[in-house]
Amino acid sequence: MSDNPILLPLVSEMLREMSTICAKFDIDFYLVGAIARDIHLSANEELLSKRGTKDVDLAITISDEGQYNQIKNALIATGIFEGHETETIKLIYKKGIELDLLPFGEIEEPNRNVRLTDPTFVLNMPGFTEIYPFARDYDIGNGQMVKVCTIEGIILLKLIANDDRPERTKDITDIEHLIQSYFELNTDDIYTSHFELMELYDTKENDYIQLVCSRLIGQKIRELLADSPVLAERVRAIISKRETARWQAILDGMNDI
Repeated sequence: MSDNPILLPLVSEMLREMSTICAKFDIDFYLVGAIARDIHLSANEELLSKRGTKDVDLAITISDEGQYNQIKNALIATGIFEGHETETIKLIYKKGIELDLLPFGEIEEPNRNVRLTDPTFVLNMPGFTEIYPFARDYDIGNGQMVKVCTIEGIILLKLIANDDRPERTKDITDIEHLIQSYFELNTDDIYTSHFELMELYDTKENDYIQLVCSRLIGQKIRELLADSPVLAERVRAIISKRETARWQAILDGMNDI
């Protein structure tokens, strides 16, 4: 099997290099951001943007800053990754792909901050640890598998990101697009495993299918946050700020028993 057509060839190549280096350090990672979104949307050609992205976000399991620097140095030592002039978490692959290495896991402080000191750089990482066990394997070509954030995980991270930075209105636009696309991407799952949700709403409503999908998204976000009640309450509060039927359906899904 050749490179997956959804990813730019240079991105597939970079991910294979990442997998090789991470395996040497027994470190795992999963794709988030625009790449993860496009991988999911690629299941339906009509939903997918035809323009491949050159910005790659990787959530990477890290125990402490020493380990983070160790893997960064190993990547740079290959000669095909180089550090960014100002951003600690960013690497450039073959001068064509921007890679953000987003550390999560044991490196997180109790407030979910990750603090890097060379130079000083602070990230707040709520949700990344919770999403990790649910990430799914995806074949990027030649049998090489990488983990990818679920659609519900993408929505969760965008909810938090927009709450932190309300000026990021694109996060809300992306969430709405994922809700709009959700049925086409999950038709079999909805009919076979969640058909009862289709009976909760009036089929005469213009937004009927999206309400069903929003309810299921809420239920799956609840599953992601089952062991993180504080973060779950924060997300409920974020969703409550938006008084539309779709967002209410997400909230109802999070509150379903």
